[in-house]
Amino acid sequence: MTRESAALPAVTPRPGAGRSPDGTRLGWWSVGSGPGLLVVHGAMQSGLSQLDLARELAGTRTVHLLDRRGRGRSGPWPAGGFDVSAEVADVIAAARATGSTDVLGISSGAILALRAALTDPGIERVAAFEPPIAVAGSIRMDQIARFGREYAEGRLVEAMVTAMRAAEMGPAVLRFVPRRLLQAGTGRMLRRDDAATPAPGVPHLRELAMALPADLRIVADNAERAGDFAGVQARTALLAGSATRPYLRTAADAVAAVIPGARSVVLPGTNHAATQNREQYGRPERVAPALAEFFGA
Repeated sequence: MTRESAALPAVTPRPGAGRSPDGTRLGWWSVGSGPGLLVVHGAMQSGLSQLDLARELAGTRTVHLLDRRGRGRSGPWPAGGFDVSAEVADVIAAARATGSTDVLGISSGAILALRAALTDPGIERVAAFEPPIAVAGSIRMDQIARFGREYAEGRLVEAMVTAMRAAEMGPAVLRFVPRRLLQAGTGRMLRRDDAATPAPGVPHLRELAMALPADLRIVADNAERAGDFAGVQARTALLAGSATRPYLRTAADAVAAVIPGARSVVLPGTNHAATQNREQYGRPERVAPALAEFFGA
């Protein structure tokens, strides 16, 4: 659960902005030139988490890195609370505003991208990287419920550890570390980040953590619903790393199996961090060729 590098690459991304149908401000960062590709990030990320990947594709694409609502340059959720359909509408609005008919969704953002493709025929191609969709009980929903209780009670550090364990993120050894030690380390990391000054456009770690309920809601609302995506008409590719957690490979395979003509792409030697910036343990140079081939760049 580290945030983007505090040092941005030499090429400065260009800011852009628009509005969702409910009036929420949407912000994004654009890199490169050519046909538009909208990137929808996942949990504990913002748009700039995929800046290195955008630069890999910038020679032939204009890559638009959306800040999902509640993060970075985008506005908060309405007073009524979080609703998955609102974020799906955000994706569609950002795609239209940027002129992007191609969308890449990452983790929870992959679920949003797939649901946007179900709704909007203007999305012609969608690449979904490791959507966390429970298949036959592959995700522990009791841990997601526990996260909700801890978050609602203001126990953010405990909630972050619960989310990390529910998603099986980080090295496998962390699953054997006592919770109290994980909580102590997470608390120190939050305090250090609170005291630091992030680079322009890079949210504090606490801001990303405060947005976690949105991502966990997406996972909960889409559990055991891979079949919903059979109606996707856009050309679709499901991407997963060869070294990722098994439940994510299972989810990608299940979604690919129900969408007519969908591709299933395995990225050798990569895990769930693959699309992120290199200083966040990403391997964008291994992801970019698959995306360039699929999107015809």
